[in-house]
Amino acid sequence: MGPKIILFSSEEIALLRKRFEKLDEVTSFETDVELASRITSYGIFREIGTVNDELARFIFDSETAKPVRLESLKAELIEWNGLFGLRVFSTDSRRLELRTKGFYEVVHPHLSKNEDGSLHSLYIFPQIVNEIAKGEGVELVLVKSWGVNSIFGGFDPSTGYYQTNFWEIENNDALKFADLVRQGRVAFMGTHDLVAHVAGIDRNHWLLLKRNAERAYEAIYSYFKSAPKPSISALILPYTIGVVLDDLAQPPSYSSKNHIAVLDELLWKISRNEIPANLPTLLTQFPESFQKIIDLSRTSNIEQNPTEIKTAINDMVREILNASLVNPA
Repeated sequence: MGPKIILFSSEEIALLRKRFEKLDEVTSFETDVELASRITSYGIFREIGTVNDELARFIFDSETAKPVRLESLKAELIEWNGLFGLRVFSTDSRRLELRTKGFYEVVHPHLSKNEDGSLHSLYIFPQIVNEIAKGEGVELVLVKSWGVNSIFGGFDPSTGYYQTNFWEIENNDALKFADLVRQGRVAFMGTHDLVAHVAGIDRNHWLLLKRNAERAYEAIYSYFKSAPKPSISALILPYTIGVVLDDLAQPPSYSSKNHIAVLDELLWKISRNEIPANLPTLLTQFPESFQKIIDLSRTSNIEQNPTEIKTAINDMVREILNASLVNPA
């Protein structure tokens, strides 16, 4: 039998959320792979064809060699041979190709391919993806606070609900992300996780990645050890570390010398405590230098120009201090 389309009622979604909220903050797929597969499939399903769809830009029509329209991408939840997953397809094309590292390995070949090798659909089963990750020595997990904000948050398909500025900054997600990676773990709950971190996992790079994550974790943890409620001003430098580490945890950037050079300087800077973590301040403006630092980390051979890296990070710290007002409360 072919895959069976599954339609979740509002009651079933509410039940799925309740089951999710009863999990620990970090739960391995191995704890309940059937439940994890349902949650992850639903998370990806909600994003497909919306502004939150990070897979869309890698899906091309094989005949025109052009990306398919975002609006043409649809998804269906499915069950097949005891597996829960989803089918992603385009209403514009039945001959698709994927242009991203490692993604063909996470798409079911028998169900997805036309006779000529092109794809009519992308059949994705999180349980199979979990086995691929295990084979590379990486543990896939659910993270409750992230899922509550995204999968089960107030979803509007026309609005980006992954607010990658203040929500992540205020929750100090950089520390949590570094903690996961240093343990050889990857969150798998949406299209970003799938296309950026899971597809193309390669154990050959993870020893170095875990060491860098350990360094980031220890630096951020030490910085906040005496500051249980740090200000936004103090959280921006750790957030920047988290973004660079996130890049390093993506297969195209594995072991990147340019990213590591920027990470090294950021870790040295946070150790200087130039922005006191326990100083109560109000931030009036997000530093413009933040994007320059991220761009530098993505610039080939920037490790050969350490002065440019150091200058950009010094500029960001200066911007943060200049935009921070002491809060007497």
